[in-house]
Amino acid sequence: MKKIRLNRVISRAGLSSLRGADELIRSGRVTVNGRVVTEMGLTVDPKSEAICVDGEELTASRKKHYYLFFKPKGVVSTMIDPEGRSTVSDYTSGLSVRVFPSGRLDYDADGLILLTNDGDAANLITHPKTKLPKTYQVKVSGSLSKKELEKFRRGIPVDGRQTLPAKIVPLKVTDKNSWYDVTLTEGRNRQIKKMFRYFKVRVLKIRRISIGRLSLEGLSPGEVRKLTKEETETLLKSLNLDKPRQRKTGR
Repeated sequence: MKKIRLNRVISRAGLSSLRGADELIRSGRVTVNGRVVTEMGLTVDPKSEAICVDGEELTASRKKHYYLFFKPKGVVSTMIDPEGRSTVSDYTSGLSVRVFPSGRLDYDADGLILLTNDGDAANLITHPKTKLPKTYQVKVSGSLSKKELEKFRRGIPVDGRQTLPAKIVPLKVTDKNSWYDVTLTEGRNRQIKKMFRYFKVRVLKIRRISIGRLSLEGLSPGEVRKLTKEETETLLKSLNLDKPRQRKTGR
C-alpha cells in the first residue's frame, strides 16, 4: 500500500494547486473515509480510501485542459475570495471543465495567467526549481541608473534572500516615469515591487506579458482562450511533462 500526501492527491485530481489543496484541507472541506481532516501533511492511499472535497468523491486522473486568461486589474487570482472581490471564477463559468489558476498575480496587476486542471503542471510552473521565465512590463516612478540596472540583473537581497539573476530592459525612460521589461525565473510574493523598492523606486503598473513561450498577444482583458495543441506540447515539454511516467514493475 503506497501512501502519498493528501494535498498532492487533491492536486492531481485537478481540483487545485498544492497551495490551494492545503487551503481546502485547512478549511475543513476535505474528508477521508467520511471523517473531516484538517491535518497538514497527512498521507493517504487514494486507491483504498474514500477522499471527498465538498462532499464529492475524487475521481482518478481526468483529461487535462489548459487555458490562457488575461486577468484584469482588480481581480483576485484565486477561485474564491473571502472579501467578496471579483475572482478568476467569474470568468470561467462558461467553460465546460473546472480549472484553477497556476500561480498568482497581484490584485492591482494585470496580465497572463495559465488556467488548468493539471495539478502537476500548475505546481511546476510556480516551483522555483523549474525556473520557467515570466516576463512583465513595469511602469515605475523615475528610473534606474546603469549601475542599478546591473545590480538588479545580478540579484539583490529581498526578504533576507538574494534574488536569482534577472533580465531588465529599458523600454522608455524619462525623468518622471519609465517602462521596463522584467523577466524573472522565480515568483516570490510581490517580488517586482520589492526589487524596485530596494532602489527607492515606486512601481506604478505591472502587466505579465508571457509565461515561458506563452504570450498575452491577441488576448483582451477578461478573455479566456484554450491553448492550441502546439502550445500545449511546448508547455509540457518545458516542464518535462511531455513523456509518460514509467511505472516500476517488480518481478
